[in-house]
Amino acid sequence: MDYLKDLSAIAEFIKGSRRILITSHIKIDGDGLGSELSLKRALVSLGKEVKVINDCKVPSNLSFLLNNDSEVEIFDEERSSDFILNCDLIIVLDVALLYRLGKIETLFKNSRAKKVCIDHHLEGEEAFEIKVAKVDASSTGEIVYDLLKIMNFDFDKDTATPLYASIIIDSGNLSYERCVKETYIIVSKLVEKGVDPYQVHINLHWCKTLNQLKLEEKVISNLKIDGEITYSYITSKDSLKLRLDPLEFPDIVHIPLSLKCSEIALLFVENGGKEIKVSARSKGKVKICKLAKEFGGGGHSLAAGFVVEGDLQSAIEVVLKMAKQFLKEEGSSNLSQNH
Repeated sequence: MDYLKDLSAIAEFIKGSRRILITSHIKIDGDGLGSELSLKRALVSLGKEVKVINDCKVPSNLSFLLNNDSEVEIFDEERSSDFILNCDLIIVLDVALLYRLGKIETLFKNSRAKKVCIDHHLEGEEAFEIKVAKVDASSTGEIVYDLLKIMNFDFDKDTATPLYASIIIDSGNLSYERCVKETYIIVSKLVEKGVDPYQVHINLHWCKTLNQLKLEEKVISNLKIDGEITYSYITSKDSLKLRLDPLEFPDIVHIPLSLKCSEIALLFVENGGKEIKVSARSKGKVKICKLAKEFGGGGHSLAAGFVVEGDLQSAIEVVLKMAKQFLKEEGSSNLSQNH
């Protein structure tokens, strides 16, 4: 992949398109949403007709990034189909696996539009005219920044703020291993354009509801330690009682990770059906995306996710067994490499 050449090609696609769809993955997160909003606002200012249409609603904890409730559309077959099928260009952000487009997948495949993808994950499909997958980037937001700079776009506060948030969120507040000198330079340049880091921090971390704190309390009360593996779980009953979707708050898996003894942290979430969603984190001794891949999932070295079929207890047992084996094999392998 020629990174800058591919981004320049996407810029040409944008230049030659009038009607543009931007979309991202199911269970949209801060990186996906922030990248969508910044890119949409930039392209609208350049005279493009742009819609952001996602499979799901914007999580409540990220709604502060919106200028208005209609800025991001929730997919509706009757309302959304014509634009998706007949737009000139579809830009998929932060995901390259089509099934993760949710209800948009079929229309995406049938659309006459040119299709491009901007992502920073390992996993992906060859379903795009151009796919930029920079796996060492801190976030998709960082790549969108590079794209807009290639287009000579002049950021303002309105376009810089969601992009700043996307980088901050997906980089663990600029703490993960993929944060390099260029990441900090990009963030500083966005701040120069008017971003208020303190206000973003308040919205991300200090605007919780009482039920969100009760959700964290539930994670703590269910916390288990098994050697270097720490884990917790949230039942469907817990979610219904609190009227929250735990998957909208990915940082709660950091509660088991925060224990000193933890090398692998797991959070098991019942979704009311016959599958358990698992968030997985590592402090660096192992690449947790490899564990996720064993269950058909994926992600990054320190953060990943996957789904396990069955009930909660069975899921915990099978994942713990695999995680212990994985920790033993990967941990010893990494240790020998370091020596």
